[in-house]
Formats: sequence, C-alpha cells, structure tokens
Amino acid sequence: MTTGPALSDRLWAGRRRFARVGRVLPVALVQIVGTLVASRFSGGFADGTGPPWARHVDAGVGAVALGPLAVALLVAGVVVLPFRWRWPVAVLAVTLGTTIGFALVVSPRGPFVAALTMALANAWFRGHRIPVYVAAGIAQVLLPTADTLMGRAPFPTVTTMTLSLAWLTATIAITELVRVRVARAADARNARAAAERQRADDERVRIARELHDSVAHSMSLINLQAGVALHLGAALPEQTRDSLTSIRDTSRQALVELRTILGVLRAVDGPTGSERNPTPGLDRIPDLVARASDAGVDVRLDVHGDVGVVGGVVDRNAFRIVQESVTNVMKHAPEHSAVVLVDVGADLLEISVTDAPGTASGTATEPALRRTSAPSREHGNGITGMRERAAAVGGSLDAGPTADGGWRVVARLPIGEAGTG
Repeated sequence: MTTGPALSDRLWAGRRRFARVGRVLPVALVQIVGTLVASRFSGGFADGTGPPWARHVDAGVGAVALGPLAVALLVAGVVVLPFRWRWPVAVLAVTLGTTIGFALVVSPRGPFVAALTMALANAWFRGHRIPVYVAAGIAQVLLPTADTLMGRAPFPTVTTMTLSLAWLTATIAITELVRVRVARAADARNARAAAERQRADDERVRIARELHDSVAHSMSLINLQAGVALHLGAALPEQTRDSLTSIRDTSRQALVELRTILGVLRAVDGPTGSERNPTPGLDRIPDLVARASDAGVDVRLDVHGDVGVVGGVVDRNAFRIVQESVTNVMKHAPEHSAVVLVDVGADLLEISVTDAPGTASGTATEPALRRTSAPSREHGNGITGMRERAAAVGGSLDAGPTADGGWRVVARLPIGEAGTG
C-alpha cells in the first residue's frame, strides 16, 4: 500500500489532471450539445448553397442539422482546452479561430462561445492581458457581424453589439474578481506559513539556548577539570591518566558536535559553516572506536563496502546508532569485547554492534554476573531512541541479549531517497 509522500504526490497529480481535463467536460457539454440543440431552431445554409462540407441539412420548420465542418469546429475549440495551462495564449488563439470559423459557417446561434469564454478567462487569470484585449476586440468585431459578412443578414443591431460587449466585459470582470480572491487567499496562506516558520525558528532558538546553558557549560567544565587533573597529576597511575585523557578528548569532541547541533537549531550556519563542523557520519566511526579503546573497552571495527555512498539522514542516524551501542557497552558491560560491523550493500546498509563476555580478566560467568547488577539496556531510552532513528529513514532495528551473555544490536537502513535527505 502506498503511503507518505508518494501517496500525496499521486493525489496532487490526480487533482491537477482533474483540474486540467475535468473542468473542460461541462464546457464541452454546453458548447457541443447546447449548440447542436440550438441549431434545431435556427437557419443556415439549408438552401443547398455553399461547399458540400459546409452545407447543412434542412430539418424543417427552420431547423438545421449542422454539417461536418461546423461540428468539427465546435469540437476543435474544446479539444485544445486541456492544454490551456501550458500554452494559454496559443489555446486562446485556436479557440478564437474555431469560434469565428463556426460563426462564419453557421449563423451564430447557441452557446458556441463557451470554449472561447474559458480560454479568455484562463489567459487573463495567468496575466496575459494584451492577448486577451486583442482577442476580445477581434471577437467583438467579427462575431456579431458574421451573418452580415456572409450575406445572411443586414448589419447587426445595437442590441446584438451590446450583448456581445456585455459578454466579453463580464468574462474579464468575473475572472479578475476570482483572480484577486485567489491572490488574497494565497497571501493569507503564505502569511500563516511565515508565522509558523517564525514560531518554529523561535522554538529552535529557545531549545538551542537551553541546550547551551544546561549542557555546553557543564561539558566545558568537565573538559577543563580533566585537563587540569592531567596537568597536575603526573604521579597518577597509568590507568587513571588514560581515563582522564579519554574524558578530556570525549568531552572536547562532544562540545564540537554540540556546537554543530546548536548551529543547526539556530539556523545561522550556511554551507561554509556546515563544512567547517560537519555532522558526524559513518566516516567518524573509527574515531569513535578509538576513543572507546582508549577508555579500556576492547572494540574491533569491521567495514565492508564504501561508506562514502551513504549520505544525508541515513549517514547521521547510522553513526548515532553505533555511538549509542558502543556507549551502552562502555556503560553496562565494560569488561566485554565488542565488534562493530558495517556492511554497505547496493541498496541496504546493515550495521551491528555485538558484545560478548571477555576472557582476559576473568571467566565468562563473572562478567555476566557483574553486568546483571547494572541498569538494564532493554528498558532504557537508548534502545527506543535507536529504533526511532532507524524508523525515521524507513529501516528497522533489533536489539537483545545473545546466548553467551552478551548483547547485540542490528540495524538495517535503506540506501535511497532517504539517504540523500
């Protein structure tokens, strides 16, 4: 079943097709059927004069069955109307020609000007004022005088000329009123959208300010204190100095990433700023693994495929999933050894982070027992957040314990349109 943006695009395309073709159907019905009915009560070349394709059959009592040329002109004026959005002036010219041609071939009776009315309104609505004025002037001169030009009647009366002018004036006036109303509605929508964007921008700035005040200052203090401890603690044990170094480097990296996020929230970083502090992606996983190793966790990285083909949201979310998984290993099972596997396929990115009890510092049972006293990974926010990141790009994530007392996280993310967002 089609959902999301694809369904919206199909619905929008359907509405456009209806607007392009569906609105022509009433006009076609009025012009063709209405004129055919009206011709049954009017006269024309029923006396046998004129070329064969222009002759009409006398149906008695002044009624006329239109000839092939007249019917062809009626239909041709309607057939071109679906193209009025793409070529408004050309469609106006064609309908003007078919309408005048019908008036010359047959005494102008009935609603044979329906297609021309729609073409005039469409061209005016789209801003082609001069072509509309020219077409209206030609129609005002030729349509009321068609019978006179063909020798079927004397010069038209003032009433006939006035009715023709009233039709053209009403068409332009009503179209202008509709155009103004549509423009005002569009302005109102744009104003509401601008207000929504402004509220969203204000909210992003507020969030950025809160993050800066509550997190950035604390991270800066952690980084500073770790650096001071390293500088003054020359006699500290090697393991302690390694831990302080890891704290200092990790907090510094976290500050860089936090500044990048704050810049995005504030919407003040342009392309140059984004390149200067890029959002971390799969190419940063080796640094992540190295920091975890410096913190004393045995982590191995295995990459298959070119991570450079993964971009956008998929690239960022994949890194965050690996980051959260490695952090969980460091927090819940630091004695375990972990393997990070990144497999880039043709249209699917699969990443897995698996940890297992180590054997270097004890038996497999001892670390597992120590791990059971730590907070459960399954009921924390980390797994939920990773699942949400995977679902955001149309992927899936599975996480759970392994048979040997370890833990495994597997994420499958599609590489496609979502990856370029």
